[in-house]
Amino acid sequence: MREQESFRDKREQRKFGLQIFFMNIQNNHYDFVSNKLIKDLEKKVALLKSQIETDEKGSGYMKHMEVYFLEKELYVVSEMKILYGYKHFETHLKWLLKASYSSEINERKLFRWENVEDFLTSKKINPKELSNYIELRDLRNLNNAIKHSLNILDNKTKNIKEFQNKKDLKYTDLLSFYARVEDSSLGFLQSLSDRIEKDLYEFDNERIENISDEIVTRMDTKTVSKLIKKLEAKKK
Repeated sequence: MREQESFRDKREQRKFGLQIFFMNIQNNHYDFVSNKLIKDLEKKVALLKSQIETDEKGSGYMKHMEVYFLEKELYVVSEMKILYGYKHFETHLKWLLKASYSSEINERKLFRWENVEDFLTSKKINPKELSNYIELRDLRNLNNAIKHSLNILDNKTKNIKEFQNKKDLKYTDLLSFYARVEDSSLGFLQSLSDRIEKDLYEFDNERIENISDEIVTRMDTKTVSKLIKKLEAKKK
């Protein structure tokens, strides 16, 4: 009896884990820190610009320089929000897949998005049908451009809604983009978690029929009978 309870408890615990998994995704600590930093830097820039306007001609050179470097810092902080946002998503995605398919996942291959999509497709989960797929695609492409390109407006990022028809980006463009996609990780992973739960724990007649067909093509009658007895014993 204890063995049956153990199987049932494990199944219910894993299902529950999938159902509440998304609650931890909202815990992006860098956003809290960077948002405060951005506000502080913007206040400094605004103050300096107001002082420059009241300075006599030619006397505000140092303040112009300070504004220049503060705006560069704002741009870098905005880039870091995007890099951290994608890393935060990627960390939770890898954990979800590894926890759900521990015996089938090679974690080292998950750094390539194509491998993630191939694996999900093998489970009959179409990534493009998951919530916020487009937003995550844009976030991933911009993340890669920031990390690997001299000009982040490449062929994959220039058509992002916030960047269209722009030759140069300001930090405010990056923040506008991030404001649109910042909740997309939660939507995508929650949607994926729901699909994984169905894949692992829901069996309709067609799926049961396919499993039984596969078993009988690989086992002789005696072995099938043994399997049936084992299954019957474990569910009592």
